[in-house]
Amino acid sequence: MDELREIDVSVVVAAYNCAPFVDRAINSALSQEDVSLEVIVVDDCSSDNSADVVRALAKQDKRVRLVQLEKNGGPSAARNAGIAVSRGTWISVLDADDAYAPGRISRLVEAAERLSVDFAADNFLYFDAQSGEIGRPALSTLPKEELVDLHSFLRQARPYATEADYGLLKPIFRRSFLIERHITYPTEWRHGEDFLIYVNILLHTGRMLLLREPGYIYTTRSSGWSRTAVDYWDQVEATARLMKDRRVAADKSAKHLLSTRKKALLRLSTERACHHHMVSGNHLALVRAVFGDFSNADIPSRILSRAITKKIASKFKNV
Repeated sequence: MDELREIDVSVVVAAYNCAPFVDRAINSALSQEDVSLEVIVVDDCSSDNSADVVRALAKQDKRVRLVQLEKNGGPSAARNAGIAVSRGTWISVLDADDAYAPGRISRLVEAAERLSVDFAADNFLYFDAQSGEIGRPALSTLPKEELVDLHSFLRQARPYATEADYGLLKPIFRRSFLIERHITYPTEWRHGEDFLIYVNILLHTGRMLLLREPGYIYTTRSSGWSRTAVDYWDQVEATARLMKDRRVAADKSAKHLLSTRKKALLRLSTERACHHHMVSGNHLALVRAVFGDFSNADIPSRILSRAITKKIASKFKNV
């Protein structure tokens, strides 16, 4: 049998300074049952011994492959490099600080093949590395499976939606679909790249499936494992540019939903900044954050600004 056809799934792991925990991610992939897979770890020019950890695992299991980048390019560049050398029918992305639950990959592949979709995602669980506790599913567990179109995806792909942000989903992709349409992760953006490639696939008429059974274990940022500091303004800019895409321009509903996402990101950015400045006691920075440009912010942000202003006034009144 051809070697390419022997591999069902290529798991791509973008790795950057993740030596203390990348083995957890890799082993969670290697332990998947009822599926033939390879694990491609792309070292994004780490300054620690991440590559050595992966080499040691590769010696123990020939399914592990190490790719090293000559310069740091961010998660998109690392994933693209992994996809470029992949051999599986399906591509499955796994962040170095996350893990797969048992049976996750075979379940996704079975459903994706059965319904002839181009990418399939599932529910996820939050893991706190400090306490070692796994929380409840981030999304509702019903319906068990559903097809998701562009508008349905955009409606949930933002902060403050009715469920967790769909941009956090980690699907499996049909490799041939990506290659034939020259779809890659956008290297010009280092934040929100998952959201952008999902939208691009949907705009290429890709069919998306969402399973409600949790299978991806997402490590919370409070655990301190993630090496990426979230830049909400980067995501705002990327969303604004997407609104000008010719494929979106004629779709009023899509443009409206993207505008809603942009406002939600601005609100979240403001609230996170205000919280940080309140905790640190930097009142001047807090005032600047509160009375920044609210031209694109929504009403909850204005309410927040008034609440914080009252707190500041009360604090200074008692000085």
